[in-house]
Amino acid sequence: MTEISSASLTQRAADSAPLLQEVWTALRNKLVNTGLPDLLDPTKQPFSFTNLRRDPYDGSEALYGEWRDPNGRLLGNLIVHEDGKTFAEFDVVQPHPTDQRWFVEGVSAWGKSGAIKTELKLLPALGA
Repeated sequence: MTEISSASLTQRAADSAPLLQEVWTALRNKLVNTGLPDLLDPTKQPFSFTNLRRDPYDGSEALYGEWRDPNGRLLGNLIVHEDGKTFAEFDVVQPHPTDQRWFVEGVSAWGKSGAIKTELKLLPALGA
């Protein structure tokens, strides 16, 4: 995707705010239900960076955002396509709290408003 310089970024972000909150809540709930509750603050989901990007295949505009830590390290990202479909990933990088066979690399969410699905991104634990 190529970056778009557009005054519509503010409007697109405002229009997408309910969906962004829904995705953030779904990511957090997946982690809480897994036993990893302290990774995503339930009161905020601000992006460190947002822009609009044009998809070279179909020409549609997508809202793109990144979550970064205070040192600028990328923690996750989200994309909201023009049709309302979304995909988000957030890094976890911790041993699974209840199953020693797994290491949790991250959590992802995808779908549309009212139908957000989530899953953990698992890797086999070393020495397990």
